[in-house]
Amino acid sequence: PELALLGTTGVTMAVPAAAMQRRQQRSSMAPLRLRLAGLGGILALVALGCGVGARALAFATSRRPAGPMLTVSRSELKQAAGRLHKCTMQALIKEKRPPIPRPPREKRMTEAQKTADAITHAVVAVELLHWHGKLAGNLEAAFRKCVYTPLLPRLRRLTDRDASAKEDFRLDESGNKQQRPSRVHDQIVERQFTLGHCFSNVALGALNRLDQALWNSFAKMRSRQAFIAAETKPLDDPEAKTLAAWSSGLITKKNGDLIEIADRPSGNGDGWSNIWILPVFVDHDRSSHSERQALLMMLQHVNVDRKTEGVEDGSKGQARVYATHTPCISCLSSMCQFTRCWPGATVKVTFDTWKETKRWIGFDGPDMQPMGMDADMLDEGLPTFD
Repeated sequence: PELALLGTTGVTMAVPAAAMQRRQQRSSMAPLRLRLAGLGGILALVALGCGVGARALAFATSRRPAGPMLTVSRSELKQAAGRLHKCTMQALIKEKRPPIPRPPREKRMTEAQKTADAITHAVVAVELLHWHGKLAGNLEAAFRKCVYTPLLPRLRRLTDRDASAKEDFRLDESGNKQQRPSRVHDQIVERQFTLGHCFSNVALGALNRLDQALWNSFAKMRSRQAFIAAETKPLDDPEAKTLAAWSSGLITKKNGDLIEIADRPSGNGDGWSNIWILPVFVDHDRSSHSERQALLMMLQHVNVDRKTEGVEDGSKGQARVYATHTPCISCLSSMCQFTRCWPGATVKVTFDTWKETKRWIGFDGPDMQPMGMDADMLDEGLPTFD
């Protein structure tokens, strides 16, 4: 009974019964070992992704399925399966985060924009220094060389129809306009928003348009009365639509009729447009500024030639304009273009800075509230000391 017969290919061997039973048990456990080996591989992957212990990792790397690492309890298997299920569910329900937004790219300025920006800072600096009486000779000479001198010929060109019509309107041989621009297209003129108080006076004098006659005081009074009637607030930085201008004129028509404009305050956008007096676009639209409108209103009293769209030949006129604010580059160019629209007219201009004008408008008096410790003492009801 301790021996068993083992049949092979034509050979019969006697084998101990105990050994035969062990072999049968091993052959019957082979499928279970294969299943455990597959489960071990799954657990190894879970261990790599979820950080299970080194024990499962060693089990996954073992090449001997019959080793001691196969002795895994049911509770450990349940825990590993739970971790696997949890990691799988987290991977499925986890939403992909939106990408981190890129910082906005810095807008690169062109050379023309850099030049215009530098001129703007220079104008502001010259204006402040001139107001405080600290404009030194070196800075004034540099501004004159870099800003004023290149601009003056371009403004002088706008005073004459023959000098500017071909470039701006492309006139043909018969005098017809091939293009009709809505504004002045000139890079040198468009790169600054104003010349400031000091150099606007210099430019008007060089263009024979500056006047400091007796009518200046009357123009100031009438403009300030218009501000008070409109209840304009004396803000530090006024809006263009709240500014006023004053004008007067004497017109002699071709037939000899005489028209006198003794007193006319004008506001924002009151006049009719004319193709010979174009605005300049710098930062925003400046076509409705009161100084330009005062000149356009002067043209409403004269006859306009249908072909040239300018004032008919034979009419003469004298115009005066007072601006309550330093003229911008668009208003300054309109003062130049007035004579190319009306070759038989002259125009004289004077103006004040807004710092001077705002002192005379509004109903609110100056701020008399004490400053510093006196104000605190007044709030507490304590006596003050001079």
